Amino acid sequence: MAFPTTRWTLLAEATLAGDKHGQKALDDLCAAYRRPVELFIATRGVRSEELEDVVQDFFLRWLRSRAWKRADRERGRFRTFMLGGVMHALAHHVRKGRAEKRGGGLADESLEDLAEKGIEPECPSAADAMEFDRGWAVALVENALAELAGERLGRGKEEEFAVLRQFLPGAVEVPSLEEAAERLGTNVDAVKAAVYRLRARFRELVRAAVARSVSAPHEVEEELVYLRSLLLLQPKTSTFVEQNGNKQ
Repeated sequence: MAFPTTRWTLLAEATLAGDKHGQKALDDLCAAYRRPVELFIATRGVRSEELEDVVQDFFLRWLRSRAWKRADRERGRFRTFMLGGVMHALAHHVRKGRAEKRGGGLADESLEDLAEKGIEPECPSAADAMEFDRGWAVALVENALAELAGERLGRGKEEEFAVLRQFLPGAVEVPSLEEAAERLGTNVDAVKAAVYRLRARFRELVRAAVARSVSAPHEVEEELVYLRSLLLLQPKTSTFVEQNGNKQ
């Protein structure tokens, strides 16, 4: 099995101006990271009515930026590189608000404009990086669950998935196997087997998503360990961690 397309690859492909393949890469990149970007910005005092504008501003600035050329996959996680751009967008939002209060405007400076003036985006603190990574972890699990739901619904197993979904991360209440068996009109052994298969497929989807976020296959296990540590800090998602990296 070939190693999947990584975010670094998408980043390179997304720079292809006017190319349909590049646009698709760009769309995939934004879709994968919109949720963690939104969660992070929302914690930085941005008013709810302004949140969408700031998120859009980040992606527009970041994707138009020649900062791509300064990206080095050997110097850290892709998320860390992206977070630098998020911090820049937040700083611009603050400066813009202050300028408007003074009755003036604010020049639309890109990352390159600032770099030429010797002004670099604020370096994310360890706490900032951890918070952004936690948003990434939550989004990754949410996306895996959505993909899993789509697979099951596509097979006409909507009712079955509605019951078995409660044995996956994020469930408010987990029923007993006996209760699940009664709702599905089957026996406990059948439910056990179905839950096992569902969890195994969920782990596969999570692993595939993690593989797309790193630079090389040998980094996957390390990221899975890191993902589990992040989710242990999140309510109702920590059940995901059951031997995830070792059951593939």
